[in-house]
Amino acid sequence: MDRYYIKICNSTNDTAKFFIESGVEIPFVVISEEQTRGRGQQGRKWISQKGGLYSSFVLKRIDSKRALIIGALAAYKTLISFLPVKIRFPNDILVGKRKIGGVLVEQTSGATIIGIGINVNQEAFPEEIKGIATSLFLETGAKKPVSEIADILICEVEDLERLDYEKIFQEYYKVVSLRGKCFLHLRGGREVACEIKDIDEELDLDTTAGFFNFNDIVWIEWIY
Repeated sequence: MDRYYIKICNSTNDTAKFFIESGVEIPFVVISEEQTRGRGQQGRKWISQKGGLYSSFVLKRIDSKRALIIGALAAYKTLISFLPVKIRFPNDILVGKRKIGGVLVEQTSGATIIGIGINVNQEAFPEEIKGIATSLFLETGAKKPVSEIADILICEVEDLERLDYEKIFQEYYKVVSLRGKCFLHLRGGREVACEIKDIDEELDLDTTAGFFNFNDIVWIEWIY
């Protein structure tokens, strides 16, 4: 997989889209240590300070659920050798109750972009997120070369991409956390408070409020 390193950019996903439109051969990955307009799910701002790992993997078009699981598992497997992390369904990477990474999947014509952000060497976070965000440095007291973490992440994505969906889901199911109360924000503006009891291979949810198709869920708001 070809690698494109950028010191700072608006968004690695947007840069990846520009590269796709410019005819760059797929697959490839865009990597940056700082974003000025990083974004997460539903267009929410992703604070992307210098010292983080911000990456966008461009693959030939695959199903969004497969891409989401590849991204979440790759981030999890990258970090688990350094500290205890978990995947909070569907794609947040947590240390305890604090977020250390996340995944954003976007589709274009003929390509799938898996954006993966990992907080690596940040020493502090802005007031609005300092209680819910953490970094590898804050948790371990040691700084790591971002390039070293990027190399591990790239290997994990490449390894997972080769597996069939059943195998990937089995790995994901073993480590994903469904614990806690949440609000399901559904298409049409409906909100449902529930606890998730189980998920199936399609990521459809069996909850205390009934069964929900994953494709009908806009986003999940977890309540601690």
